Amino acid sequence: MYSKEHPFRRLVIASYRLPFKFTRTTSGFKAVQNSGGLVSAVLSLSERMRSDQEAGMTEKIVWTGIADNIPVDVAPAEWENDRFDLEPVRLNRKLNDQFYGGFSNDLIWPLFHYFSTYCIFNPAYFEAYREANALFCEQIVSRYRPGDYIWVHDYHLMLLPQMIRERIPEAPIGFFLHIPFPSFEVFRLLPRIWREAIVQGMLGADLVGFHTHDYTQHFIKCVKRATGFECHQNVLFTADRIVKADAFPIGIDYHKFHDATSLHEVVAARAKIVHALGGQKLVFSVDRLDYTKGLLLRLQGFEAFLEEHAEWHTRVTFNMVVVPSRANIEKYKKMKKEIESTVGRINGKYSTLSWRPVIYQYKSLPFAELVALYNASDVALITPLRDGMNLVAKEYVACQTEQKGVLILSEMAGAAAEMNEALIINPADHHEVACAIATALEMSPVEKEARILRMQERLAHCNVFTWASGFFSQTYEIIGRQKQLSVRLVNREITSRMVQSYQAASHRILFLDYDGTLVSLVRRPELATIQKNTLDLIRRLSADPCNRVVIISGRDKDFLQQQFQDAPVTLVAEHGYFVKHPDKDWIRTVRADESWKESVRQILAEYVNRCAGTFIEEKSGSLAWHYRNTELDFAQLRLHELQDDLSELIRHNSDLEILEGHKVVEIKSRRYNKRVAAATLMGNRNFDFVLAAGDDKTDEFLFQAMPAEAFTIRVGFCPSVARFNVPNPAMLLKLLRSLN
Repeated sequence: MYSKEHPFRRLVIASYRLPFKFTRTTSGFKAVQNSGGLVSAVLSLSERMRSDQEAGMTEKIVWTGIADNIPVDVAPAEWENDRFDLEPVRLNRKLNDQFYGGFSNDLIWPLFHYFSTYCIFNPAYFEAYREANALFCEQIVSRYRPGDYIWVHDYHLMLLPQMIRERIPEAPIGFFLHIPFPSFEVFRLLPRIWREAIVQGMLGADLVGFHTHDYTQHFIKCVKRATGFECHQNVLFTADRIVKADAFPIGIDYHKFHDATSLHEVVAARAKIVHALGGQKLVFSVDRLDYTKGLLLRLQGFEAFLEEHAEWHTRVTFNMVVVPSRANIEKYKKMKKEIESTVGRINGKYSTLSWRPVIYQYKSLPFAELVALYNASDVALITPLRDGMNLVAKEYVACQTEQKGVLILSEMAGAAAEMNEALIINPADHHEVACAIATALEMSPVEKEARILRMQERLAHCNVFTWASGFFSQTYEIIGRQKQLSVRLVNREITSRMVQSYQAASHRILFLDYDGTLVSLVRRPELATIQKNTLDLIRRLSADPCNRVVIISGRDKDFLQQQFQDAPVTLVAEHGYFVKHPDKDWIRTVRADESWKESVRQILAEYVNRCAGTFIEEKSGSLAWHYRNTELDFAQLRLHELQDDLSELIRHNSDLEILEGHKVVEIKSRRYNKRVAAATLMGNRNFDFVLAAGDDKTDEFLFQAMPAEAFTIRVGFCPSVARFNVPNPAMLLKLLRSLN
């Protein structure tokens, strides 16, 4: 498990709860494994990592979390456990109630599962959430050693990655969310400060993982809307680093379940089940008691099956296992009563002296009994209303050693994206559920076997070990890309080299873009006026007789002249269409035919009407369509349509081109651009210091015109031909101040 692809020596895990409950023994306390997908996955993973001689994992995994029933005065050294170093986080009852029961489970859980009407928005809950995450951070930081990999899990700890990053900037950090991440329309129900804190917290990780592609894209969209950060191929360019978000569908320890069907205790349990059925077909489900699992709808779907398919009466039994959860909460108590009432009603309506259609069990099942039920069941009815993954579906398939079972799976479960050989249904459609049960029971053995074998082959390959290994590998891949960027990032050494070169030079030229470079981007272009301290810096630089400062921008000439009216700088407006030297008038560099503008204006006006928030900017030599104030995904769709329409027009006018900038597309003559303007201004003069800085695609033309030894700087982390990067305009201004 340890290799050059993921070179850590010790794994440090943070999750809300430690993976064990504790029972007192004569020598201390014994750790007994809790239930849950994460626990099972990591326990299987730890066994493999410890047994793999190539892994080199001689140390125990460190696991930080809440210990439910350990007395405060009992030291971890007294805990009997040979697989983990368990690090308890101590929260007082009030804090835990507001953090776990409050913010985590009365707000985030229902919201992220699309049950917004169940949400409780309490400011005290968020403060408790922040405080609890900070306590987890203290525990992690106190145990961290260089070379550790920190893996943070789930919705209880979404602020934790950034908290750790602030304390240990160099630490490799992964974050995995085990529940769905909602669409922005749902996520935005959170107060702005809360949702921004959650996004920034998760972005503290190097890699943010989800179960499905859809959840990943929801997260990326929320990041864009909350922060404005750009994203390319799932890599987010934050203010100071890059972060990757991607899908990593969690697997199971396939062979553990598949091979368990031959264990003596499982075979015995299966024989009892088969004997009790007396030749009836068995439909089976198991879930925690939770409103997201669609338990009542599942019963109603089975009831619809009984109504529509009387031929199956007395020939099929539905065994519904509900695992107790949060039984002290009124909402769950009510749900349990409704389930029991529905079971009673169905049985009362359809039962005979020798047949009961629904067998309801409210309890946890031992492993052997669970595997036996998986193996013996003809149909698994897995129909959550929303589920991050659902490992029960995968465990059921793994246990089908005779390939006679059929999986019915909700399209709302994350597992549906991987298991399309199942019968995929809408859990709210009773008729569809009923038809799926009938189809499953009547399916031919050949088709059952083909479906199960395809899923088993996939599950055997994409198991919990490949899930973890892939996650670790992707983390170190993005860290490698961060290091590549850090080589380009202007640091103290590069700054020193730049200052020395600047001071040694006698003929200098500095090309500076405006928007996103000297000033931050704002919602309306006319509001991006230059700050006094920035203008003073430009004045000082341009006052040096050895310097030639060029403000080279896509802005129109009147705006630039207003911003720099008393500074002795050269102004280049509209990407080179106009040039103004100090104390001179504006010069128009090309004489282009502008008769095309009317037809382009009509096209752009149509897209302004079709895409709210966009607007047209008209310049002397070009027309621009700005979409910085529009929801980005929608704007991108309209942008592609607009480019298609414009391309048709440009096909008949070879002088025109489409120029893409930062949330703007511009139509102009191809006879001028920043590269042509910069090359003209440099001419044949032998400048011994050249600097060029810009922030978007249009500045790539500028960088291309620079000599190889020039200090070319891209503001932001997007890929560029520039030699160096700075994270934001503030850092560029700091660099420029160091020159003067």
